Amino acid sequence: MSFIADLSQRMPQRVHAPGTPEYEAGAAVFGAAGTPDAVVRPTSAAEVAEAVRAAVDAAVPIAVRAGGHGSDPATGGLVIDLGELNGVELAGTDGLVHVGAGARWGDVAAALAPHGLGITSGDTDDVGVGGLALGGGIGWLARTHGLTVDIVREVELVTAAGEVLTVNAETHPELFWALRGGGGNFGVATRFTFQAAPVDGLVGGHLRWEASDVPAVLRAWRDVLFAAPDELNGTLLVMPPLVPEMPAGPQLSVALRGSEAELRALLEPMTSLASLAEESLGPVQYVDLLEAAPPGKPPFLFVGGNGFAPDLSDAALDAFARAVDREVPTMLLIRALGGAFSRVAPDATAIAQRDGQALVAINGILPLDATDEQVAAARVAVDAAMAFTTGKYANFTPEFGDEFLGDIFPPATLERLRAVKRKVDPGDVFRASHHIAP
Repeated sequence: MSFIADLSQRMPQRVHAPGTPEYEAGAAVFGAAGTPDAVVRPTSAAEVAEAVRAAVDAAVPIAVRAGGHGSDPATGGLVIDLGELNGVELAGTDGLVHVGAGARWGDVAAALAPHGLGITSGDTDDVGVGGLALGGGIGWLARTHGLTVDIVREVELVTAAGEVLTVNAETHPELFWALRGGGGNFGVATRFTFQAAPVDGLVGGHLRWEASDVPAVLRAWRDVLFAAPDELNGTLLVMPPLVPEMPAGPQLSVALRGSEAELRALLEPMTSLASLAEESLGPVQYVDLLEAAPPGKPPFLFVGGNGFAPDLSDAALDAFARAVDREVPTMLLIRALGGAFSRVAPDATAIAQRDGQALVAINGILPLDATDEQVAAARVAVDAAMAFTTGKYANFTPEFGDEFLGDIFPPATLERLRAVKRKVDPGDVFRASHHIAP
């Protein structure tokens, strides 16, 4: 009997073959369609464990799909699609929330909105909970409450042996450490328990400046961050002139748990710039801060990267400004960190770059058919700017391979992750996009 036939007998109604809607949905990732042998869509951790045991017994590769934004498409084997594990449940009156690994962050925000609570997550509403929560989670409340991994209190995990573990700081401390930033290398996370926080009383919105004033806006954003309380969060994005419906130049998305008067006072160094072209500030709901993701990968080649900036010095800001002031269209993102993010010890989770004052991403934008010479030329200014950063953030790093692991994880962190891998998955069953081998 084939593996697929055997699994279908063991899990009736859960295994889907090519040509079915469930297969097509489970095989697809962001901007690409996979070709696994089958997709299984379990409804419980026990069913996930059954699928894992069957695949391991048959030596069939496993890929796990929570949201599909950061994965490579599967080209064979079994995809475990966690889409049915999407519950959001308040665990009590202390703000603890159980969230299924297959839920989407927009649904989580909507479910918690009537309670005045939120869980810091990414920018877009349809990103899956599992991938973001295991990879770090630099979200809207990073300065106020840290990363998503910093507010995880417990993980329900299916191991390569088909066991269902409750993983927390007391039961499996090293595995709990590894799960918070080490990605999907250690098993299938089926449920998370997060510490939610109050998100009522938010004010925020958007500001935009003329494209010619990038250096002044960068300095003003730096000065605002250095003077701001932890309750201020935001991202400065500098867009090149790509499409008419997306204005070029610096634009800020910002939120504060406080009053509009407080927000305007904090942003005065930015709003007083003569180049201010648009301003929209006022009360906001946390659920409305999460935006819709683009429908697929844009038809461009991105040349650049991301890193943590430990010092937003004048020299660093000048290098960032030079990177976007050139013939190659270039996008710059500066996401505010510091605050609660930096009060977490570097060895408390697998995200070690806790001295970062900002996460910086710079990407030159070239046509898909760009030559090697064009790519090399585009990298010059980007690399000069990225020299002011350290490390990489896994969830923003689309390049996969051993050569990138050393950028994401410092040596001591990576060796500690490998030690956990050797203990819980010595056969290397789970090979996440940023794969940590035993």
